[in-house]
Amino acid sequence: MFLIKDFKGFTTYEKVLFAAILVAQIAIFLYFWVTDGQADVINIIAGISGVVCVIMSAKGRLSTFLYGLIQAVSYGYISYHNQLFGEVGLQVVFGVFQFIGLYAWIKNMHTDHITDDPAVQEVDSRGLNMMNWVWTILATVIVYVGVGFYLDNFTSAKQPFVDALAVGLSLVGQTLMTLRFKEQWLFWIVINIVSIFLWSRLMFINNEIDAAGISMVAMWIAFLINSVYGYYYWKKLQQVQPDSKY
Repeated sequence: MFLIKDFKGFTTYEKVLFAAILVAQIAIFLYFWVTDGQADVINIIAGISGVVCVIMSAKGRLSTFLYGLIQAVSYGYISYHNQLFGEVGLQVVFGVFQFIGLYAWIKNMHTDHITDDPAVQEVDSRGLNMMNWVWTILATVIVYVGVGFYLDNFTSAKQPFVDALAVGLSLVGQTLMTLRFKEQWLFWIVINIVSIFLWSRLMFINNEIDAAGISMVAMWIAFLINSVYGYYYWKKLQQVQPDSKY
């Protein structure tokens, strides 16, 4: 079953990197749980599922969509209680994208080049051309302006335009991921930086450093590190996948 097989074929560097990211998430949860009982189980579910999701995405593994669905539900719940309504709507869309992405990827896989085990599959990667870039940037601007206007005028969102920036970039990044473009990782890098700012600023606005805020900041920092590695790895995927496909 791919949910088990997907954990095979990791290099020593990847094991150390991904283990460190997971340990950091668990340590933050335990700290708030032990010190003041603030931590909510939903925080650790969102953090761990999110980290595993992006790790599997960076490796081009199908199980990323299962963990992505869990993360969309849990992170959406946390965002709702923190009045980040753009993030809530985004998680609904992400939930739908998990099924679309699974369908799109499952027909475009090749045997992992590290294990050479036919049961261990990774996705075929491709790159944007100049026209693709033009449409991608245009779509990002349109979504950002539209979402920002809506959040600012029709909701009580605390950070409408910062929220909208994260939403716009995330929707485009998720679309590029579904379509298997390696440039998705460049968008995720920016998204992660924006999201770190979003949650950090929220704690400043609320004048409170809480478990949810710290957990989410740590999660997005982990995502940022993973995104840099993801871009590197997906470029390598283009070199090792069968030439006959493209």
